[in-house]
Amino acid sequence: MAQYSIRTYDWQDLADETVTELYTETGYFVGDDYIAATAPLGWEEWTEWTGNGVTIDGSTGFNDLVYTSDAIDLGSVRQFVVSASAISNGTHSIVIKVSDDDVSYTDKTVNDTLSGRYVKFQVTVVNASTTAELDAFEASTFTDTIGETFKQVDLSTLSGTTANRTLPITKNYNQILSITSNAPDNFQIVTTSSGSAPKVKGVNLDTWGKIDADCVADITVNGLPAMATSGGNIILNP
Repeated sequence: MAQYSIRTYDWQDLADETVTELYTETGYFVGDDYIAATAPLGWEEWTEWTGNGVTIDGSTGFNDLVYTSDAIDLGSVRQFVVSASAISNGTHSIVIKVSDDDVSYTDKTVNDTLSGRYVKFQVTVVNASTTAELDAFEASTFTDTIGETFKQVDLSTLSGTTANRTLPITKNYNQILSITSNAPDNFQIVTTSSGSAPKVKGVNLDTWGKIDADCVADITVNGLPAMATSGGNIILNP
């Protein structure tokens, strides 16, 4: 799938610059320097111009190479995470683009939660001393969750207050989708925060006004694994 950074010139652009190569039957000139040719070459034999790093009309080098993939259709609006990797001859970065309708796309990073039906990827290869080139790209989407269970955890031993106990999760989540529990009949476990540091509290159902109170319970966390960047690529980092 090799992709290359390109620039478009007309013949006058080339004729106005000293980099113009004027061919003769036995050789050609680069500026004032004559280079012998093994066979005569003419304009009709030029098929492309790769003058990266050479000034033409005040500009040096080509633009960065930007490639946008086709859309992946998840079938319906879903919460998901992705991995994506590219092989290039320069520094590259990948932007996730998400849409509900395949018309309007929003740029996302590995730190964002992803929700939509369609996803594209935009790869940018930085043009440097050699012309930017993208040799390969692949990407995948994932909806499978990861999770962990805290068996018979005593809420009073967790950090925080009775009204806000932080669960000691050991995995990295992009987003937590559910926190479920098994508590004594007279207690309910309530989620107070489901971010990167999820918090819960116990509520004593036998008290007037349902007072916050610590208890012992089984608590399970489920969510989508975190994403991270590595060498310009996107990886899962659970």
